[in-house]
Amino acid sequence: MGQTTPIRCDELLRQLEHLQHTAQDSSLLLWLQRELEGYEANDELPWYRIMECRQRGLFMDRNTAHQQTCQINEKCLCQRDMERVRFLLIRGPLSSYLDCHAPTLERWPDSLLREYSQHLIPDQVCLYAWKEPIVSVREHLLMGVSSVLKQYVPSMCREMENANRSLRSLQHRQWWV
Repeated sequence: MGQTTPIRCDELLRQLEHLQHTAQDSSLLLWLQRELEGYEANDELPWYRIMECRQRGLFMDRNTAHQQTCQINEKCLCQRDMERVRFLLIRGPLSSYLDCHAPTLERWPDSLLREYSQHLIPDQVCLYAWKEPIVSVREHLLMGVSSVLKQYVPSMCREMENANRSLRSLQHRQWWV
């Protein structure tokens, strides 16, 4: 079996920045800008920036005041409310997710927590609830961006496999999509 070389984050960001300065296709430029600067609240997100999450919470026992973190069973929420918290929408600049090692968490809306805090686990009160990605946000974004680059720029496939390659070969190209 062939091994694939892992993509280096710094190299990927350099490729995206360089591509942004040399690309001529408006849709590619818009995608690059959004990846490097982040997506606005009303921007449509690419598939790899929408991640399914598990639900977790900090619970306190009503009798002993003992606190523990537990996974929240999705069946405890009505379907409409579950849809509000099922996915993590990753809108920030790509660089902010590639450099950090901590998981990306997002709190539940306060109104939802108030509605369910007494009913998620018997004899427990949910103090905080949050969305937690099932897989690594960093790895998921790297895979998604690499996939899009390989579709937009056919020669990018070879360049992504050799992440340490100099960008000199890219500098004199015109990107036509």
